[in-house]
Formats: sequence, C-alpha cells, structure tokens
Amino acid sequence: MKGTLLLAILFISPSLFAKTTDEAITVMSLNIYGWKTMPKHSDDYAKLIKRNQVDVLGIQEGVEDWQLKGNAINNKLPTNYQRAITLKKSLGQCWQHKFQIFINHCQGNRFIESGRFDLTDGPNATRTGEYAVIEKRNKRYLIVNVHWDHESVETRVANAKETSAQLNKVKQYPKILLGDFNSHCESKEVSLVQSNAGMTLIKNAGIDCLFVKNLTGKAKEIVAYPSDHPAIVASLVYPSSSAQ
Repeated sequence: MKGTLLLAILFISPSLFAKTTDEAITVMSLNIYGWKTMPKHSDDYAKLIKRNQVDVLGIQEGVEDWQLKGNAINNKLPTNYQRAITLKKSLGQCWQHKFQIFINHCQGNRFIESGRFDLTDGPNATRTGEYAVIEKRNKRYLIVNVHWDHESVETRVANAKETSAQLNKVKQYPKILLGDFNSHCESKEVSLVQSNAGMTLIKNAGIDCLFVKNLTGKAKEIVAYPSDHPAIVASLVYPSSSAQ
C-alpha cells in the first residue's frame, strides 16, 4: 500500500509543479552595481538569478558608457553593454537579453518586441529606459526597466513623465514596471508614474520598486550582495479573465 501511494505521488507531482510554472511569471529586478562588482562577481549574480528560477530579469548599471564624462558618442544613448553581455555569458545558453532585459527561454519565454526610450539626463549620467513585450505560454505582457537620475528631483519628475508615456503606449497587455528609481517608492516622483500609468505597487524595497497593472502576485526583497541594492523577486499571475 505504501509503495502504491509513493508511486502515485511521484507520478502526479511533476504535472502539479508544471502547472504552477506555466501560470506564473517569476520576475527579478537587480542593480549589479556595475563599476564596483563587474565583471568579478558576474557568476555570483548568475547563481542568485538561477536559484530563484527567474523568467524575466531587469538589471541596472549593465552599461559601461552611461556616465557622461565617459560617453564617447556625445552624450547620446549608451552603446557599450559589456556588463550585460558578461552576465549573459555567466547565465548560459538558456538566456537571451535585449539591452538590460533578460529572459530564460528554457522556461518558455520569448521576446516579441523590444527597444529603448530616452530619459532626461541628470548632471552626470546618460539615462535611458528599456521595454520589451514578452510571451510565456501564449500569454504576453509588457515590461519596462528604468534607472532614474540620482541627483535632481526635477530630472526625476521628467523621468516619471517619460516612463508613464512609454507604459501608456501599449494598451493591450498586462504591464510590469521595475528598476532603480533613486527615489523612495512612495515619493512624489514615483507616485506620479504610478498614477499617470495606473500601476499598482507590489514591492517597496527603498528606492528599488516593482509595479504591475492587470497582473497579481507577491514579491519579496532579497539580499543581492555584493550589490549595494537588494534585489526584488516577484511571482506574478494573469487574472483568470485575461486572454492574450
């Protein structure tokens, strides 16, 4: 009898786990503290990401030429994504990236479209945001990854308006907004993008925030040493009425 019960559990369990994996999107936001920790700790970050079975990842500080004084193309959009490329190598063959947004295609994820959008620059850094429409198991969502200015409230207000505009360009899909906002998640700047784009805050990790629209789920803050920021990990699901 015990043997029969054990065989039944072994037979049923994989399908139950598969159902959970199919229905959920595991999202991570991670500031890799690039100039301090890359490329030395790329493998450490990769282990953290894999341990959390992440579907989609947004990183910050994955570019080399985001500081104005080091930007060789006259302060235009960054071009040197070497830190992101190094992390991709550490993550391995299951991973793809567009700029600083990564997906695990071995877990059923694929890029539908992606791109960058300009953010108002602060005094010492070139600021851009990234977006991607991603599909998992025939359901699609928009993700927007940002790294706002750290020195000027006025610049962050502009960043909030620009981020809202990007989110509002896509009407048909559920949305995820994450990143390093360089301002507390309940500040007037961050609240501006939240209200303008109809987003719901599901994790406040100081200046690292995660918002959603037409998705539900839970999120947690985790230690991401040697980064000087915590990472955010969320498990998100589509509303039962959502059809893609």
